[in-house]
Amino acid sequence: MEEKRYYWLRLQNDFFESLRIKKLRKLAGGDTYTIIYLKMQLKCLIDGGFWYYKGIEDSFAEEVALDIDEDVENVKVTIQYLLSCGLMEATDECSYKMPYVTNNTGSETAVAQRVRNFRSRQKALQCNATVTEPKQVGNVEKEIEKDIEIYKEKDKRESRNFVPPTLSEVKAYCQERNNGINPQSFIDFYSSKGWFVGKNKMKDWKAAVRTWEQRRKEERGEDDRVQKTEWDPKTHNFFE
Repeated sequence: MEEKRYYWLRLQNDFFESLRIKKLRKLAGGDTYTIIYLKMQLKCLIDGGFWYYKGIEDSFAEEVALDIDEDVENVKVTIQYLLSCGLMEATDECSYKMPYVTNNTGSETAVAQRVRNFRSRQKALQCNATVTEPKQVGNVEKEIEKDIEIYKEKDKRESRNFVPPTLSEVKAYCQERNNGINPQSFIDFYSSKGWFVGKNKMKDWKAAVRTWEQRRKEERGEDDRVQKTEWDPKTHNFFE
């Protein structure tokens, strides 16, 4: 059974004191743009702060607007501003990174959440204890400790079986396959996720590269005979 994982965004207490956020809010419609920025951050939490253009809409901005239920023009203005001041970065032809999310994402497993909830209940029970409650608390605690041990053992086994690749290894493999994948983007993305693929620990990084390669082909409608080159964000028209 797969371990369920929960994610959250740690919003720093000086978030609205940032000069970049102050400037965003001063724009006409700035409060709307700020809300769009926050919604975009929350949407990409599970992907480690990365947005991927899937080609469902004609442009990335239109696809984001559809996903977060906001006006397309407002989303375009927001994205243009975020890119201009470093709150969003183009990392590949179909992927964009939100650095604040990458650096401020928290997560925990279902087991960890159960432990946290149990400790909260335990504090309440200590204040309102009855004769029978200590036995009930002890049984619950034993079950949770058992879950934790099972999870830790599983995590140890997965960690022993997988060694994250180096940048040079990923670069060499991408060059060998001539797939146009940005090796640094690949490393940054999975490093931010703790080398998890979805809810599971990665077992084969080369398979993950091939998955990116296939997704890139599907999203662009590429033919294998077309020569692939790494995308240069400086020459790319963002809303094409």
